[in-house]
Amino acid sequence: MFYKWTLTLVSLLVPAATSAMSLTQALEIASQEAITLQALAAETRQAEAVHQQSSQAYLPSISTDASWLRADSSLITGVPVPTLGIPPTIQRMDFGPVEGTVTGVQVVQPLFNADAIRLRQAASLKVDARRQTEQWGRQAIRLEVSRLYFNILRAQEHVEATRTTRDAARKAAALAHSSYREGLASRLDTEQADAELAAMGARLEQSYANRQQARLELKALLGMPAEEELELSTSLPQPSPPVSLDAGLARKDLKARETAVKAARADTRASEAEWIPSVNLLARQQWVEGNEPLDGAEDGWFVAINIQWTLFDGFGRQGRIAESRAKEQHAQVELEGVRRRIQREQAVAMSRWQASWAGWHAAGKATKAASRAEQLALRRYEEGIGSMTDLLAAQARLDRQRIALIEARYQAVLAGMNYHLQNGYDPILAVQEQLP
Repeated sequence: MFYKWTLTLVSLLVPAATSAMSLTQALEIASQEAITLQALAAETRQAEAVHQQSSQAYLPSISTDASWLRADSSLITGVPVPTLGIPPTIQRMDFGPVEGTVTGVQVVQPLFNADAIRLRQAASLKVDARRQTEQWGRQAIRLEVSRLYFNILRAQEHVEATRTTRDAARKAAALAHSSYREGLASRLDTEQADAELAAMGARLEQSYANRQQARLELKALLGMPAEEELELSTSLPQPSPPVSLDAGLARKDLKARETAVKAARADTRASEAEWIPSVNLLARQQWVEGNEPLDGAEDGWFVAINIQWTLFDGFGRQGRIAESRAKEQHAQVELEGVRRRIQREQAVAMSRWQASWAGWHAAGKATKAASRAEQLALRRYEEGIGSMTDLLAAQARLDRQRIALIEARYQAVLAGMNYHLQNGYDPILAVQEQLP
């Protein structure tokens, strides 16, 4: 019993550990919470609603109406009516005002409506275009989430590198003060070392601020409160070597543009189809109730075939045709622009991937060389044959190379992911093997 109470007390006093978020979890959250994706989904639903409205090209419309009427006119006022008698006479009588109700149900079934049929085809194509745009947005947001996620890891590595440099600066300052007390160094060495240590302290604070900003950016994308703790479990992956992908997989944004051109063409055909007469079937059932001469209750029905053909509407139809043709041409020009942009982006993406891969390897070699130079400068100063200027310069060079290595690794990872995206692939495929 004592053991159980102890465990309960410990569980209440010790705060629960914050669960770390993996990149996969961040991607899942973003697929639901990203504002961009929500806007794209809303636009898709809007296009689907327009397509649903176009069903009236085939489906009937059913309406009902009821009218109450009260009327008086010369036809029912002062009407001459013969009366029996000797001799027969003519008397004038009033049958008004007339009062009654007329109710009815009417069904209109489209038989052939060319422009409405074309508009429905255009609406269907627009739904496909919006869905393809939404799919492209979901691919692009995966790269953006990865960028923000890895940006936090990059900022954390900046903090660690700056801490290492600050520790080295603190060691150099302690060494300079010790040498000055022993008469082996000048006052200039201590001032230089103290200045460098203070500068490293300021840089460390800026690194903390950059890390916090990176976390806030990811939280904003995922819809998390700014004050909520955020820990990451996925480490920054190693860059993958540049590999050409099959460009046969068309990008979703290109497919969306191609579908938009087809939809614009269907809109043009719909405008041109306004020249074709429309045919509808009309059926109505009607009930009439009222006083004289509508005394009693009567009903009736009729069925009709209605053909409607507008011969001239003040050049409105010609204007709509011209407008739809201009929109079709504009959509075609935009499609060509997207194709050229995609070709450029794919070529640039491969070039950047190759350059960042080579830069990452070069930064690694430069960092190792700078580390050896820093160790040599430190040893020379400890032996009294080197200067503090050389030591601080070597430490600054090592610090720059560490930061450059962090940046090169980060850029190389994103370059590989961006190349996959530009060729229509999921950007996560570039680092899929390294994810937990």
